[in-house]
Amino acid sequence: MSPASIQNEQDTDSDSDVEFEDVPIALPRRPRNREDTDIAITIASTPQPQWSPTLSLPQQRSQPIPSGSEEETQLRGQISTGIERITYRKMKSDMGMDAPDTPASERRYDSFKELAADVEGLVDTLWASATPAIQTEALITLAGLTQTSLPAFPFDAPSTLNILHKLDSIFAALCTGTHPLTGAVLPGAQTGQSLVTETQKVRIRSLAERTRHQVFSCLAKSNDRGNAAATVSANAHDYVYGDDEDEDSGDEADEPWMLEATRLYEKSLMLLAEQDPEVEAGMDEFNCL
Repeated sequence: MSPASIQNEQDTDSDSDVEFEDVPIALPRRPRNREDTDIAITIASTPQPQWSPTLSLPQQRSQPIPSGSEEETQLRGQISTGIERITYRKMKSDMGMDAPDTPASERRYDSFKELAADVEGLVDTLWASATPAIQTEALITLAGLTQTSLPAFPFDAPSTLNILHKLDSIFAALCTGTHPLTGAVLPGAQTGQSLVTETQKVRIRSLAERTRHQVFSCLAKSNDRGNAAATVSANAHDYVYGDDEDEDSGDEADEPWMLEATRLYEKSLMLLAEQDPEVEAGMDEFNCL
């Protein structure tokens, strides 16, 4: 075999190797149908609660403020001034009036969230004082002010349920003499000792029941306004919802708040439901007033 033939045979083998090793294999492509272009896969998921209550409390004093001390006088004045300011700003909200030069701290409330923030500030101050002689009466006043203020503003579920959850936790703590987060005995109390009088327990229970009723009333009104707005929107777009679709969407949207509303003042009411006959009698008399 001549050198030229040998060279041609080597070249042929080399090209053959390259052909099978380096050349990619392309699969035939079929035409895409229109139905293949958009394929959506929907995975059903379980609805999650929109919100759950949280409880944060400031550090308490190691001992209650001494009775008759200057510190006690200052605390009473601070709480009294704070309650008066909240009442004043809420009254201005009812009137819908404000002077242009009114300081921000004295302007009318534009939402329940603003009012609840001021209430919570005083509640935290009272809790930190660890002084039952001042705490309970002021907390009852603040809880009552919160309850009567609810109808004055559009219902704000997170703000409402959060402040009421904190009030409930503190009332229950004072009734049992234990910290709601740590379970430790509260300053100035002994194990198993309540820091709330029997008369105060009656007032707390009545207030809790009225507040629950008020919240459900506000929720119902809020739902009615939402349904009315949905009807107006539907009519504007010449679209009428089916009965099942309308009712289901409303129920699903409101369900988390309704479930939370059923737990309002749950701790306090469970504790106060197990009172002795004298407290029960006092409760009946109080409700008749």
